[in-house]
Amino acid sequence: MKKILFLDIDGVLNTERWHKKMVASHAPQDSFGYDFDPEAVANLRHIVEATGAEIVISSSWKGYGMDGLQELWETRDLPGKVIDFTPDVVTDEMLLQINLEEVDMMICRGKEIKKWLSIHKNKVSHYAILDDYDDMLPEQMPHFVQTNYEVGLSKENADRVIEILNK
Repeated sequence: MKKILFLDIDGVLNTERWHKKMVASHAPQDSFGYDFDPEAVANLRHIVEATGAEIVISSSWKGYGMDGLQELWETRDLPGKVIDFTPDVVTDEMLLQINLEEVDMMICRGKEIKKWLSIHKNKVSHYAILDDYDDMLPEQMPHFVQTNYEVGLSKENADRVIEILNK
């Protein structure tokens, strides 16, 4: 049984304050853009070390695919092990049949996380969700820790995730 951390990236590791600082200083970028906020990354490291959780990406960054995500983790020496990403719940057929203004209502990270958990239900002992956006399902709220996109993953957020995963 595994402990799983569902991890968003923008607003969690990729913070607004750090991005502004990088732009202002004309910092170099790698193939993924500017480095992530070092404070947020340190807090992620703290979570992984304290819980042994493995990471499932629930971010739009999953568009890089597993190879790209693992390259990102290796290139930037990020903590933890990315084992998967959440599946899309909106199909191409669904997109063709709806008004494009309704897409945001259909794309819900909570639904994607629920689908991932249903596929892996016998392999997960505990899970936590880190995201700056709160589109989670009601039953997921006890597992959810919301970050502020400006500052990302704070020490307080990290401590709460550790508490959830180590229950």
